[in-house]
Amino acid sequence: MAATFIPFAKSEEQKESGSVQIPDKFEGVYEQYELIPYEDGKEPAATRNAAENSNIIPQCVDAYKTNVTKFGTVLEYIPGESDKTAIDEWEKAQEMLETVVLEQTLESFLGELVDDLENCGIAYVEVSRGGGLPALYRIPNEDVRCTRKYRRVEIAYKRWRNNKEQTYYQKRWIRRYAQKVGHDIVWFREFGVKPEVDPQAENEIICLRIDNDGPYSKPRWFGNAPGVIGSHRAEVLNHNYFANGRMLSLLLTVINGELTEGSVQTLKNAKGTDSQGGILLLEAIGYEKGMGATEEKEKVQIKLDKLNDLLQNDALFLEYNREKRKEILSAFRLPPIYIGQSDDYNLATSNTARRITEEQVFIPYRKWLMDEIFNNRLFPEMGIHRVKAGLRGPKIVDPDERKQLLEFLADRGIMLVRHLIPIAEEVLGTVIDEKKYTEDYLDTPIAQLVNLVLEESSLLSATSEEKVVSIAKQMLRDAEKKVGYHV
Repeated sequence: MAATFIPFAKSEEQKESGSVQIPDKFEGVYEQYELIPYEDGKEPAATRNAAENSNIIPQCVDAYKTNVTKFGTVLEYIPGESDKTAIDEWEKAQEMLETVVLEQTLESFLGELVDDLENCGIAYVEVSRGGGLPALYRIPNEDVRCTRKYRRVEIAYKRWRNNKEQTYYQKRWIRRYAQKVGHDIVWFREFGVKPEVDPQAENEIICLRIDNDGPYSKPRWFGNAPGVIGSHRAEVLNHNYFANGRMLSLLLTVINGELTEGSVQTLKNAKGTDSQGGILLLEAIGYEKGMGATEEKEKVQIKLDKLNDLLQNDALFLEYNREKRKEILSAFRLPPIYIGQSDDYNLATSNTARRITEEQVFIPYRKWLMDEIFNNRLFPEMGIHRVKAGLRGPKIVDPDERKQLLEFLADRGIMLVRHLIPIAEEVLGTVIDEKKYTEDYLDTPIAQLVNLVLEESSLLSATSEEKVVSIAKQMLRDAEKKVGYHV
């Protein structure tokens, strides 16, 4: 019998996933509309697909979405302004935050934009000014392409300076943005560009980008793309090992005979979980001895020689995967505790990691996101200058530091009653309306109230933080007496 090679290929359903080429819905229309295509591998659909196949990027993106957007929005006056000077702007800004997105919460809407930014590096916000306050809509970044900078126009910028609104004019180059909906193209103009500059574009668009390199952007982890793909392939390899079993390359030799057809078929099927722990029985037929019609057969021998003595443990490339995960975390500038890896943390180190990440990553991110959409764009266009919108963050408080601060303020009588209200709201989980109090009462130093409150509450030996809580409760009782109903 001639030498035969029997291939042991993996089945069709076990082939590596993620290798399918994602079609470009703009294919064939780039030249027609003078649109700029993405570079190969940087298309939003491709980067999103790579991120979804990663074993670390989805956790990082979820950490960004949670810590940037999920703690709610907040309004605040610029320094020197208050209800006395800018209450109209406050109410208008509050109405805008509550109505600018009606189909979902504003926090959920902003979370979708963060998801686009971190998976694809770019996000698009449609601004519709159909009358009254503007409305915002998210445009999937896979559906948008832009043109080159084709025209230089004058843009009007409204800013608050010297206690009044002033308009500044600057010239800059602009693009057009195209969204493909089915077979139709919908055009958008850049935010701030007048309708007469581009009559085809009914609405405006705000383009949020991770970087400013070229017409498009790329996600912050894109420099680690080979590692992302490599980690995915390593996991596919390990999956195939568990699906097909451990197969060592070997040389099967039959001496003085040949395997039966049944034995050959048995060898072909000796793979997968069904073959593990079994006994392989091979049948061979010996050749006839000499010449003639004799029925005597040669003695048959079957030899199995290993060609590879590689010892595979429970999985391959474990260290490689660990290193790649560290690199992705570094690209996102996240400590491991944010993705659930907390084995090496205690209370002190976890608080330090969270505080540094807040200061270096999330606080600047929240400010940038709200400035790009509201504070530098929508608010000035609507005549809102003395009120700023922001995103809240988690409360990261060291109990010892807070205790020392409260003791310092209590001993020196620095805090006024109005300074205590935010603390009372946080401790008691309620909202206190400052309008229910007189200005004289709000400007009373807390030190003047301490002795009275301690006598009524019998907390002479209480800690400073307990004193503050007691003062807050007394304030609420006093308010109920004054206004006649429960606060």
